[in-house]
Amino acid sequence: MMDSLKIARSEIFDRVHQNLPEQLRNRDDINRAIAEQINYATASSQFKGDDEEMLKKLKALVAELRLNGAEQAASELISAVKMRSHYLAFAESIMR
Repeated sequence: MMDSLKIARSEIFDRVHQNLPEQLRNRDDINRAIAEQINYATASSQFKGDDEEMLKKLKALVAELRLNGAEQAASELISAVKMRSHYLAFAESIMR
């Protein structure tokens, strides 16, 4: 089955990434952390972890982004995670 949310994940990543300052764009640790949060938010089958763990990681990532002047990128990521329940419902409807 093709991943129906793949386009959404790509669009979210692009929005976050384009709002990163240059010094953060090529950092693998930042890009991996962003991808992990997006996979979590969009109910990816690649996601491994629990809600509490992901909230802790999100807070750390958002703090790092804000420290580096990436407020808009942090906001985009927070918005995606807030939409998690909608993505989960969509994924569930596909599975029926």
